[in-house]
Amino acid sequence: MSGHGRVRRLAALAIAVTLLAGCIDAPVPSATPTPTPSPEPTPTTITYQLGATIWYEGLIIHVDDAVATLDQRGGPVEVSLRIENPGDDEGELDGRIRLLVDVTSSDPPVEATRESKVPTIPAHGIAPALMTYELQGIASVEKGVVLIGEDLQHVARIPLTAAGGDLLDLEPVALRVSGAGTAGDLRLTLRSGVLRWDLPDWSQELVAGLDALTLTYDITYLGSFSGGFAFTGDNVRLRLPNGMVIGPRRDGHSQSIELIGAGKTKRGLFSRFEIPSGMIGRFGLIVQTGNKSKTIPFDLRG
Repeated sequence: MSGHGRVRRLAALAIAVTLLAGCIDAPVPSATPTPTPSPEPTPTTITYQLGATIWYEGLIIHVDDAVATLDQRGGPVEVSLRIENPGDDEGELDGRIRLLVDVTSSDPPVEATRESKVPTIPAHGIAPALMTYELQGIASVEKGVVLIGEDLQHVARIPLTAAGGDLLDLEPVALRVSGAGTAGDLRLTLRSGVLRWDLPDWSQELVAGLDALTLTYDITYLGSFSGGFAFTGDNVRLRLPNGMVIGPRRDGHSQSIELIGAGKTKRGLFSRFEIPSGMIGRFGLIVQTGNKSKTIPFDLRG
């Protein structure tokens, strides 16, 4: 090997040794420390024992309980129901069942999930239902209310706690009313009454501004005509406390129609009237035939 070759080899070896020394002397970078993971929020499960019964669209809805499993991120609220159908036909609840999370807030009610279904209820049967509400960013429903019904109609309210306000169950109110009056050949004896917010025979709820007042009575035909007397809704009227006079609902279900024989009495006839919601005071049931009429007064109190 020539002298020039040896010089080149020694120079290359010196460079390699220098680079290797630099690698050995260079500081080794330290590993970035792994941050300590923060614990996941632990949901709290609270069961609200409700035990409420609601009357709606002719159905009887038993709202048993609500189970909320929530943390600061939200979570599910499950409401357990049993729906009873006292009618002779299949029943179906048309009104929605919603959850108002906080009565002090202006936020709208929460709709149930798509998986939440209310079944058709067989005649004289009862069926369970589970309604689920998925909440976002809500950690408490202490001021919550279950709402049953549509906004333009009467709406039942079931508070989860006292902080949610008062229960509104829309239970029919049996009325103690009585009296008698005679107009011409007709004598009417008032027996009882009931105030409702639905029309069970139509499976409907009344609009928010109206109540249904049904009065039950006996009718006696005092005349002697052998063909009897054809009693219809034209023979009864209702006078309201404000002086207005109205007739029974004309829907084919709200008024008894009977042929009453001479000297005979038909018992348990009825008339159903629509009156303004919350109206109280002195009413009058009017029996009339021809140009003769008689008013039987009775009171409705709050």
